Amino acid sequence: MAHIIEIHENKTKNHEYQLFAPEQLMKQWHRQAGDSITVQFGTAEIECTVSCKQDLGENQCQLSSAAWNALSLPFPVSMKMEYDGAAKLYGGPLIGIFTAGFTGSILRPVGERSFLFAKYIHAAKAAGTFAVLFGSHHIQWEEGCICGYTFTGSGWEKITVPLPNVIYDRLPNRKTEAHPTYSGVKKRLQEEYKIPWFNPGFFDKSLIYQQLANISDVNHFLPQTIIHPEMAEIKDFIHEHEHVYIKPKNGSLGFGIQQIIFEKNENYFYCRFRDQKRNRLRRYGSLTRLLKRQFPAGFQNLIVQQGISLLKYQNKPIDFRVHTNKDEHGKWRLSAVAAKIAGPGSVTTHVKSGGNIKTIHEILEDLRLNKSLLEDLKNASLTLSKAIDETTAGYVGEIGFDLGIDEANRIWMFEANSKPGRTIFSHPKLKREDQLTMKLPMDYASYLYHSARDGDLLTAGL
Repeated sequence: MAHIIEIHENKTKNHEYQLFAPEQLMKQWHRQAGDSITVQFGTAEIECTVSCKQDLGENQCQLSSAAWNALSLPFPVSMKMEYDGAAKLYGGPLIGIFTAGFTGSILRPVGERSFLFAKYIHAAKAAGTFAVLFGSHHIQWEEGCICGYTFTGSGWEKITVPLPNVIYDRLPNRKTEAHPTYSGVKKRLQEEYKIPWFNPGFFDKSLIYQQLANISDVNHFLPQTIIHPEMAEIKDFIHEHEHVYIKPKNGSLGFGIQQIIFEKNENYFYCRFRDQKRNRLRRYGSLTRLLKRQFPAGFQNLIVQQGISLLKYQNKPIDFRVHTNKDEHGKWRLSAVAAKIAGPGSVTTHVKSGGNIKTIHEILEDLRLNKSLLEDLKNASLTLSKAIDETTAGYVGEIGFDLGIDEANRIWMFEANSKPGRTIFSHPKLKREDQLTMKLPMDYASYLYHSARDGDLLTAGL
């Protein structure tokens, strides 16, 4: 049974490991004065002698200075303490949030992302856990600890804590993820320390398509797609569909996506794309010339996808960003959904390309759509989440989908992102969903920790 317990240091001068607890907690733990109890925080573990202290509140404990320092508790904390019935007390868990791009500034340790991570740490505290933000250079291997950062009411603080019980991967981009330093840290923490690590990598669009294409429950959500296309294949595809998208297989945020439309009556090909800060439209009489000019580096790292005639809002295409997360039971659940409306002349609905955001209820109401569509989107996203999870190595804890609904109300999946952007949460009516998508990764971290501790965690993620 876990309780939120406020833990302080009892500044004793002796060198004994002691735990001071009120009589009520000692009775719950079936401990008497002088008995031993093992206390764990992160990967640090010590054996303490229990002492009764009458002036403590019913949910307060103290640790002697020696025990406090051995567990590397940074300051007085309130967190879950779980007694296992066999003289062992587990704190937290201690959740490590792993990232890169540290600035060295205590005010904004990871630059513009500092506010985002502060919200994750606040969510961890609200859930009765403890989170530390760290990078590869913050690990002290010989001491078995991390000199990282946490966020408190006073702002960011640099702290030293034990190696964490579970790690949430928030590396910022694919280039960083591929660096040997980061992959080496991940491998060592997983293999040597058996620490569960979730959200282990950015999705590859072509691999996701291949994973889902043979699963009957979900392959009907996929637009027809060509992976590793040749020019002749692309030409045939454009003539067949008359509306296609060509996109980087490892792209994100809509960067590099180009839309090609074949106007058969005019015998012209139109290419819509974003160039620096402008949405562009070019007309070509020759498809060969279009492909050579727009894709001078060739098609090796691109995929070609069938265009879909999407629902429109004020004559602008709309799609839907849907977030799913695993919860404290390790089950997938819908955490957020919003509509994204394409900007003028934009190839995508991304805000940076001029798009804007509406809540799903605003769109359903404005377009007078059947509210059962929301349930259909939810069911599709959960079914897709399970399929991706079952076919992807490691522990996937969250996915951001770009889903579309065509004019016949059929649902399509355009993108699945393992580290989804958070632009939709700028909408003032999505604050609750913003908070939920911060909380659920901390809940899932607790699930992974308990599963690993109890021996129930599959080794697929290691």
